[in-house]
Amino acid sequence: MRRRVAAIAAAAVLPLAGCGGPSLDQLAAGPKAVVAQVRSGDQVTLQSGQVVRLVGVEAPHAGDPFADEARVALAKLVVGQEVQLMFGGARQDVYGRTLAHLRLTRGGTWIEQALLKAGDVRVHTYPDNRALARTMLDDEARARRAKRGLWALPVYQVRLPDEAAARPFGFQVVEGRVVAAPEERGGVRLDIERWVEAEAPRNVEGLFASSGVSLTGLAGKLVRVRGVLRPGSGEALLRLDHPEQIEVLREDR
Repeated sequence: MRRRVAAIAAAAVLPLAGCGGPSLDQLAAGPKAVVAQVRSGDQVTLQSGQVVRLVGVEAPHAGDPFADEARVALAKLVVGQEVQLMFGGARQDVYGRTLAHLRLTRGGTWIEQALLKAGDVRVHTYPDNRALARTMLDDEARARRAKRGLWALPVYQVRLPDEAAARPFGFQVVEGRVVAAPEERGGVRLDIERWVEAEAPRNVEGLFASSGVSLTGLAGKLVRVRGVLRPGSGEALLRLDHPEQIEVLREDR
């Protein structure tokens, strides 16, 4: 396999806006409740029967490597414990699940952060739920460099563009150089080493610009992108709809 680019050890240097600050206290405080059951590594059921999907993180799905370990890790943190729901964006998804950050009432542990630091989950934000993204990305990066949890498994390694295109489905994290970033009729298309096309529709260009990210200015830069990849015509396709999906990386000299 060809040498992995320096991006693996590089640090993000372009600040990402919309992160909501470094503290849970900046979010809207919701109700307190006791966790009755853990459904997966990123979902819990409260004693009331309410299902809560943890915001900003993605655990391996059932049947995937590390899914059981992620579920057990979350259970150890929250089952039988009182938690407070914290809101920084949309509060319900299309499946009727409550969307929230969780904080233990006793001790104040931020559950998403604890899971990220242990390598039990990856960061996966959405345009309507971006709060605390910068902090979460930093926590993920430290776990990734230390190969904690799922980061020790090859299936969850950060992909080079050609590796991602060979398996263009599901949530992936990809690092590579943007060889072109043309503005087209429908928006901006980032061509990442001719293997991954990351498309930002025109209606979200302003969101990136307000966060200090010039999409057309990314040509020639080394980036880390994340999201759900789907097959294209000889490449993998990724939709960009919020700026926290992109980290501009510093190359080691």
